[in-house]
Amino acid sequence: MLQVESVPCLPGNVVTVLNCSTNTALVKWQASIGADYYIVQALGVEEQESSCETFTQSCVLPDLMCGFTYNISVIAVNSVCNVSQSDMTQLQTVPCVPQQVKARVVCESAAVAVSWEPSKGASLYTTVAQGNGGYESVCNTNGTTCLFNDLLCGLNYSITVSASDETCSSARSSAVQLNTVPCVPQNVTAKMECSNNTGVVSWEGEGVSSYMVQAFGPDGHKMQCNSTTTSCQLPSMHCGQLYNLTVTAQDGLCDNSRAYLNLQSVPCRPTYVKASLLCYSNSAAVTWERASGALSYLAMGVTENGSDQTECNNTMTYCTLSNLQCGQTYNVSVFSQDESCSSVASDKAYMRTAPCAPQDVAVNAQCDDGAMNVSWSPNPDAQYFHVAAVSNTGARLYCNSSNTYCNIRDLPCGQEYNVTVLSVRDHCESKRSAVVKTSSAPCVPRNAEGRLDCVSNSAWVTWDALEGALSYFVLAKGVGGHNSSCTTTSSPCNVQDLKCGTRYTFHVTAINKYCKSNHSTPFEIETGPCALTSVSVVTECDSDTILVNWEMTKDAPLYLVTAEGNDQTLISCNSSSNSCVLPNIRCDMYYSIIVSASSDKCSSLRSPPKKIKTAPCVPDNVTVTASCEKNGARVTWGQSPVATSYLLTATGRDGHVASCNTSVSNCNLTDLHCGQPYSLNITASGDNCTSKPHTSTYRTVPCDPSGLAVDINCETNSAILSWGASEGAVEYFGFSQADNGGMLYCHSTVPFCTMEGLECGHVYNFSVKASNGVCNSSLSAPLRAGAAPCAPTALKVRMQKIGQAHWAMTSWDSVNCSDVEYLAKITGQIQNNPQALMEVFSYWLPRRYFEFPMPCSTAYNLTVQARNSGGVSKPSTAFTGVTVPCSPQNVRYSGNRDSAVLSWDASVFATRYTVYSVSGSGRVELCNTTGLSCRLTNFYPNTTEVTASNAAGWSLPNQNITGPVQARRRRDLRASEIFAHFEKDLESPEVTVTVSGVSLYVNWTTVKDATEYTVVIEEEQKDQETIQPPIVETTEGNFYSVTDLKPWTTYCIRLAAKNTIKQSNYSIRPICRSTSASK
Repeated sequence: MLQVESVPCLPGNVVTVLNCSTNTALVKWQASIGADYYIVQALGVEEQESSCETFTQSCVLPDLMCGFTYNISVIAVNSVCNVSQSDMTQLQTVPCVPQQVKARVVCESAAVAVSWEPSKGASLYTTVAQGNGGYESVCNTNGTTCLFNDLLCGLNYSITVSASDETCSSARSSAVQLNTVPCVPQNVTAKMECSNNTGVVSWEGEGVSSYMVQAFGPDGHKMQCNSTTTSCQLPSMHCGQLYNLTVTAQDGLCDNSRAYLNLQSVPCRPTYVKASLLCYSNSAAVTWERASGALSYLAMGVTENGSDQTECNNTMTYCTLSNLQCGQTYNVSVFSQDESCSSVASDKAYMRTAPCAPQDVAVNAQCDDGAMNVSWSPNPDAQYFHVAAVSNTGARLYCNSSNTYCNIRDLPCGQEYNVTVLSVRDHCESKRSAVVKTSSAPCVPRNAEGRLDCVSNSAWVTWDALEGALSYFVLAKGVGGHNSSCTTTSSPCNVQDLKCGTRYTFHVTAINKYCKSNHSTPFEIETGPCALTSVSVVTECDSDTILVNWEMTKDAPLYLVTAEGNDQTLISCNSSSNSCVLPNIRCDMYYSIIVSASSDKCSSLRSPPKKIKTAPCVPDNVTVTASCEKNGARVTWGQSPVATSYLLTATGRDGHVASCNTSVSNCNLTDLHCGQPYSLNITASGDNCTSKPHTSTYRTVPCDPSGLAVDINCETNSAILSWGASEGAVEYFGFSQADNGGMLYCHSTVPFCTMEGLECGHVYNFSVKASNGVCNSSLSAPLRAGAAPCAPTALKVRMQKIGQAHWAMTSWDSVNCSDVEYLAKITGQIQNNPQALMEVFSYWLPRRYFEFPMPCSTAYNLTVQARNSGGVSKPSTAFTGVTVPCSPQNVRYSGNRDSAVLSWDASVFATRYTVYSVSGSGRVELCNTTGLSCRLTNFYPNTTEVTASNAAGWSLPNQNITGPVQARRRRDLRASEIFAHFEKDLESPEVTVTVSGVSLYVNWTTVKDATEYTVVIEEEQKDQETIQPPIVETTEGNFYSVTDLKPWTTYCIRLAAKNTIKQSNYSIRPICRSTSASK
């Protein structure tokens, strides 16, 4: 029988899949009965062709042209025929890459316009502008132009364009580099260099080739300067003008980035300056005309010899120069001032001040003539001199003279005078000279009389008080030539040591500082006879009695002993023998003692007075005054009339002893130990007798504080000073002085205080002194510390994929301080491995952001510090996070294309894995799981990729897929049995979670073959809340606790077990718990 092979059946269900990345097409169909092989033809609409042959049911068409539409058919071929052609299927290839890409800056709007030629097959274009700082902007259009309005100034951008249709996107065009318009200069400031009327303009800016500064004055004056740096000088500006300044950043293309500000030039100098003397106050009234640009004026007067300078200021066109020196010629100049500068000096005006008051005024009292002679030093600046003498009764006496002396006569007695002299020139009087006091002669004392004191054999003389007498002198002249006298400031006066049985003549003379009066009318007194002799008196130091002895006489059965003290008190005793004891004797007394034979002390039978002094009393009226500078004390006490010396002894609690021996009633103790209570003992001594001590206490100057420490709080701009307590201190005073001279203070009764009002960025010298309420210690050794800025707050991290790397875009809030720079620091564990640590720093920069390239699967801490001239802040509170996971590794599959299991190794910190198909139809999600495998159908390993993700973002995809896993041979069985437990997936642990306040406690069951566990704790997100990074922790135990969570917040917990080979699935459903209020 003859067999004939028929025509193959037509291929059916032809499907084309475009690979966008390679611009190739995978064509698949159902097998055709009778076909030996197949030919796939692709005929382009514009006559371009491509084909392939295969023995299978799929074929890849290479070398397709971009932007073409192809008609694709499959021909079944056998040995007889090749006419079995399938139905046509149309395929649109990947759009062509845009060509002739051009970019230009639109200067007027600072936008960037991009254009290109149309691409075949394109329905949409995507333009990407990638900045050199990592910033990216995208523009989509269906035309061939795009306008970027959001590009940052002053950056270089790389611009590419890609074309796309509904299915594919072309590769990016060749990059076009473009610099955007320069940034407007920032922080522009202008100030005047007052000395040369030059304006200095400065600014901040980057990436600009040059700057131009223009100045326009209201008087029409124009000027400009150019600079390639960030400052420029405008010399020789007109005075008194408010200039409008424009600072332009130039790049040669767009020169319209401008900043505007004003600058006030140096004010013009005042004109028509005049100065007039105001004689009554010896000051000068200065006037001038208003000057352009002046806000205020300063008038300055300088003597011709430069010995004196005085100033006055005003916002008006006049002021008064006061406190001028007399007898001088002043050169007066006026300066205009604004907030920054002073003008040059005006033309000078000259003025002569009032004459000086006479110097070296002296008064010579001419007592006998009832006159005074007044003299003074020569003064060539005066025309004549005027002398005035004013008495204590208000009477005024005058004389004028052109010489250096003048006489005033006919002075009444007993007057006190204040004498002054004036210099006079051109009706302008000087100030009065210093007052010189003088007196006329005292008047003669009147009504002088006396009486005899027989006990002390002295006379008491009295007279009428007089005006103008400072003291009185009483003289007693005896008939035999013996004289005695006394001096006193007032009546009466006691003339002592008169002889027995002698007639005396008394007179009184009044005395003042300059003169004596004539004698008073004299009078006479005769003393009584003294018959008893050989009287002796004795007393002991601690005794209150005096023993009196005498020789007995005939016919005297009773003797009377009388003692009169220096205060005129009387003590007496009587005896019929030759001795008697006077009782109740007081210390600190002089006694005059007589023995008489009857009660008549002035009788003829009496002894001459015998004198004796008693022992000193205990010192009284003791006062102690601190000598703070010498760390000592001045001690005073009442003067004893009988003591010849005093001994002061000071004994400190620490055993230190200081003493002084003196003949006066005061003593200075120096160099005592600080902060000590001292016991003070004072004794008085005289004639071999010493009093009992007077005892008191005294506390010395507190010791200087030590151990000063300071803790500066940047948030409150305050500092807490602390120090060691000082012995003897009851209060403390703290001081801080800034480098600019500013002072701050605090006060406390305890060894610490708070200093308010510190200024951030200033450096201070801190010190403290102690006080006991009377004396202050010296200042402690200064402690230098700066008011550093606070650490930045509100740290933020955003992970940004740039190229094939991930960057941490860090930022933070500015701190409230001037001239601040920031330093960011990231530390972390790569792959959460304690052995793989990273530590990266930024530079010190004034900006509030920085970008760090970050490795994947890394747990990190971000801290930021701030600094300025005040110092460096503490590190900020750490921002904790994790980076995106690393790409899943060891991706493999088992099975076939119809049904396959795709698996991979765990990626550290990954919480989810996603499998995508990247065939020509775009990126399609095939699987999303928390585990380490996925079951897939219609699996094509060449167009599949796997990514890992967490809250920070997605990893780079892994398209390196191996497989399929081959069937095992018999000889492999033994090894398979050995490692079977490694190939099995680990079981998921059973998790329990308990909450206590703001703490979570996680426990789980142990899993066979697991060596460690990964705990993921995520905050449940609410609408419009910032995504918080999860807490990811790896531990080898079966529990984990976390504290200090947010109160009233829901957290979800998932757990996976793993070893070096495998990882279990994370909990299918997370366990969520809510915290409560913090305790």
